[in-house]
Parts: sequence; C-alpha cells; structure tokens
Amino acid sequence: MTKYPPLITREEIEAVRKGNELNRQVLQAGIRALVKDVHEGNQQSAELIKEVTTKWKN
Repeated sequence: MTKYPPLITREEIEAVRKGNELNRQVLQAGIRALVKDVHEGNQQSAELIKEVTTKWKN
C-alpha cells in the first residue's frame, strides 16, 4: 500500500486559519464603522425632519 503525501499541510491549514481570523477582524471593524455612520446619518435625518416639521407648524 502506497502512502500519499497530504494535499495540504498543517502549516498551510494554520496559515488559512490565521488569514480567516484577520479577514473576520477587518470585516467586523468595517461593519462597526458602517453601522456607526448609518446611525449618525439617521440622527441627522431625524433632526432635519424635526426642524422642517417645526417650521411647517409655525
């Protein structure tokens, strides 16, 4: 019986895991920044709507 070498080494698997972890961290940071930006935009929109409705009432 012939033993074949593994198609991927443990070192390569570990490198992929580290890369995946880095990608996950970058994506999480990007999503947090996007959520913060959207939240700030929503607050600005809400403030503008209040100003406009106040002007219309007066």
